[in-house]
Amino acid sequence: MSRSQVLTRMATGDDVPVLVGLWEELRQLGGRGERAANPVSTNDVRERLSSVLANPAYRIVLALHEGAPAGMAVLQTTRPDPFADSKVINVAHLVVARSAQHKGVGHALLKAATEFATENRIDQISVSVYPSLREASRFFTRLGFVPAATRRVAPVGVLRRRLGLEGATATGELLRRRTRLGGTVPTPRSRRSAVQSAERTRSQRAEAQ
Repeated sequence: MSRSQVLTRMATGDDVPVLVGLWEELRQLGGRGERAANPVSTNDVRERLSSVLANPAYRIVLALHEGAPAGMAVLQTTRPDPFADSKVINVAHLVVARSAQHKGVGHALLKAATEFATENRIDQISVSVYPSLREASRFFTRLGFVPAATRRVAPVGVLRRRLGLEGATATGELLRRRTRLGGTVPTPRSRRSAVQSAERTRSQRAEAQ
């Protein structure tokens, strides 16, 4: 098929159901770990898409192949880091529908991103892509994208355990309890000793009687 048959336009609120379907396709393409790092429900993403559509810092581009929805990309005007002087257009959630693979949809979406950058007088475009999507990474590499930074994600609970913060939290809570009670809080071992001592006392009294 000719790539000229792929058209792009700005998405609107009426397109939210289509965008949700494309987002779900992208989410299923990612690995299990990537889905766990982005556990957004369908109901949540509907609300978030509507919010993004209303935000002038974003633009959602919808691609159409022969009139049917074929892909989308979320464009954001942002700074690559808090100390950067210049802005970039970040392309996130770029997805091509399974039914429209290898028909020029990805190129059309990036052309739209390039036009958006030109409109905003921004010199650079960045892309966000799941690390497991190797074909997508190769696609971006062929177009001239190079690695600029690696962003890694870890659950807070895992970091707390590996950094030894769980014990520190328990100790802090114990100290707070002691402060509130105006005295010491017995440890499990001291409580067992107290119970055993009380039992011996009762036994001695019974023998004396």
